[in-house]
Amino acid sequence: MEHSPEPIIRQEERMLNVRIARALVFVLAIGLIGFAGIPRAEAHMDHHRMMMRMMMHGGPIPFYLMNQDRLGLSRDQVNRLMKLKATFMKSVIMEKADIKVLHMDIMTDMMHRKIDTEEVKKDMDKILAHKKIIMHDYVDMVSRAHMVLSAKQYMEVKKLWREMMMMHHGMMESNHRM
Repeated sequence: MEHSPEPIIRQEERMLNVRIARALVFVLAIGLIGFAGIPRAEAHMDHHRMMMRMMMHGGPIPFYLMNQDRLGLSRDQVNRLMKLKATFMKSVIMEKADIKVLHMDIMTDMMHRKIDTEEVKKDMDKILAHKKIIMHDYVDMVSRAHMVLSAKQYMEVKKLWREMMMMHHGMMESNHRM
């Protein structure tokens, strides 16, 4: 009795399908393993973005206010810190608005076939000047915020900050071991 070629072809097709399925599972497994670390990395970056935002939106003041009971801040100190933060935030809002308008002007100028590069460069310099004002105001605000605290309160806040950073880095290290 002769074997027809048809069952052999079906068997080869099945073997090919099994190989394809195994290869697909392998590729998916490798892909999933490769992406497994992304959420932790994103969480780490989100935390650092949050810390940077906190620092830019009031420097150390939110940290001082969050720990006002532990630092023993008086009502007057809290009010002075809040006023410093508000003054800084108002300045940032105004400077960023000016930057946005200048950016719009630059983008409009860049749409022309013949660009007035001198005008664009002047506007770019104005943007840098506004950013410089924000940076200078930030340094002034942080300096004044430190001076609202007594020497003892300042030493305590440094200790609290160190503890928070140690706890944060300890948590981040333990997450990397998972």
